[in-house]
Amino acid sequence: MIAEPASAAWPAGLRTGPWLLGAPSAAELKPTQVVVAGRPTLHRPVQRLLADPDVATYVLADTRGLPWTDVAGTACAVGALPPLAPDPAWTKRWAEADDAAALALDRALDDPGAPGGLRLARTLLAALPRGAQLVLGSSNPVRDVALAAVPRPGLTILSNRGVAGIDGTVSTAVGAALAHDGPAFALLGDLTLLHDTTGLVIGPDEPRPDLTIVVLNDGGGGIFGLLEQGAPEHAPAFERVFGTPHGVDLAALCAATGTGHVLVDDVGGLPDALAPAAGLRVVEVRTDRRELREGHARLRAVIDEAVAAAL
Repeated sequence: MIAEPASAAWPAGLRTGPWLLGAPSAAELKPTQVVVAGRPTLHRPVQRLLADPDVATYVLADTRGLPWTDVAGTACAVGALPPLAPDPAWTKRWAEADDAAALALDRALDDPGAPGGLRLARTLLAALPRGAQLVLGSSNPVRDVALAAVPRPGLTILSNRGVAGIDGTVSTAVGAALAHDGPAFALLGDLTLLHDTTGLVIGPDEPRPDLTIVVLNDGGGGIFGLLEQGAPEHAPAFERVFGTPHGVDLAALCAATGTGHVLVDDVGGLPDALAPAAGLRVVEVRTDRRELREGHARLRAVIDEAVAAAL
């Protein structure tokens, strides 16, 4: 099972499923049948699998009468499933490939030069207390958790998806924290924070949440460096159009809104910064997005090599 972090099924899913679907060496793991529950949105390998005409796709209907997901128009049936009896040897190969990929991923992420967002996501999810709630920002944060964190129970994970984009995510986290009976956290990118800075401004007569917002500050839109427009041939226009560096001093922004601020110089210091604290605060983790594309490519190569050896 491949599940996104906001899914209730995530703790039981494969840790490296999205990596495996995109690994050339894992072609023999390709399924002949796929069952879709909910609306997958994060990973291109998943979308390519669902659009594959050689794969029989079955969609579980929403019991509330909402539209089901069949973006590619390839579903064989909605709400009805055929007998599902995968070959035990095939499922065993998936498990072995997942173990090998996870081991290679962790070894690579232990390197301080690995992509900062992925290292942050792995560290944050491991450090959260049981019963915590985590709101994930769109773009890289939710994908970083899906690609690097170890799925675990005991957390409530929420995210705005679809047309929500990055707008209003601070306000989402504040509202969710007020409704949650337990520790509350959010993981946002710097642009996501800046798009909703007024969410930090809470009136004197309004309830204030106990909420820690972890902000990955890489000085702009890091996700675009991983997409087609991040290719070297687009470098002359990339920074102004997609990178959008902002130069905002987040500590000064927090001071202006009366929000606590902690700067973490290294991901290894994050767990200490997450110690329980009352009120609204921002934990800023700075990283460099300039090597993000190459860093992800190196990880893909390392994982593919490990999977090829395991299979």
